[in-house]
Amino acid sequence: MADAVRNVSAIAKRELAFYFGSPIAYVAVTVFLAICGVYLFVVYDFFDGNQATIRPLIEQIPLFFILYIPAVTMRLLSEEKRAGTIELLVTWPVTDTQIVVGKYLGALGILAVTLVMSLVFPLIVGSLGDLDGGLVAGGYLGLFLLGAAYAAMGLLTSTWTQNQIIAFILAVLLCTFFYAIDTMVGSVWESARDAFAALSMKAHFANIARGVIDTRDLVFYATFIVVSLVAAVQSLQTRNWK
Repeated sequence: MADAVRNVSAIAKRELAFYFGSPIAYVAVTVFLAICGVYLFVVYDFFDGNQATIRPLIEQIPLFFILYIPAVTMRLLSEEKRAGTIELLVTWPVTDTQIVVGKYLGALGILAVTLVMSLVFPLIVGSLGDLDGGLVAGGYLGLFLLGAAYAAMGLLTSTWTQNQIIAFILAVLLCTFFYAIDTMVGSVWESARDAFAALSMKAHFANIARGVIDTRDLVFYATFIVVSLVAAVQSLQTRNWK
């Protein structure tokens, strides 16, 4: 068990070192924060709203994440495959599961840093009026869970191809599909909207973002993440069958 934890930790640190050892993470986080700032203070026109609320931004970030998270995860394993370093990686005394979990934790590290940096917006809004702390806490919990689910899908698609762009596009499509599946189905089959809401990340996120912590929403995200990671392990293991 100790060896497994050490291996996973080493892989996760390797990923974080790659991101923060180059301009990639800094540029990505800066661009993301800039987009959030423009949306909150320009597009939404916060200062004309006469209300100290961060809700519009929290509701919009899941859509920004549909592009941002796949951009972060697209290289996790696809680049290893393309460069042939995946074969070097598996010469380490690690299992495929440890590789996937380590890579995933590295992606979660980027997600966590992004969300922590974005706290500048609640701080600014809070300095201008009475900010609902419960909304911020629930919203950020929901954003972390949603981002973690997106990251799991992004990691999965990166095991399918050596091409980072293809991995990115596939991840964007999957994230979009599972985020708005109830809306898409409801547009052509209204009576089925509620049934498909159980599979909708948007519906589960909305519950948590309102401050309603329901175990069903937590179980949904946990299950989605585990299934995606298990599928990623199985996909990675297919190299042994060829």
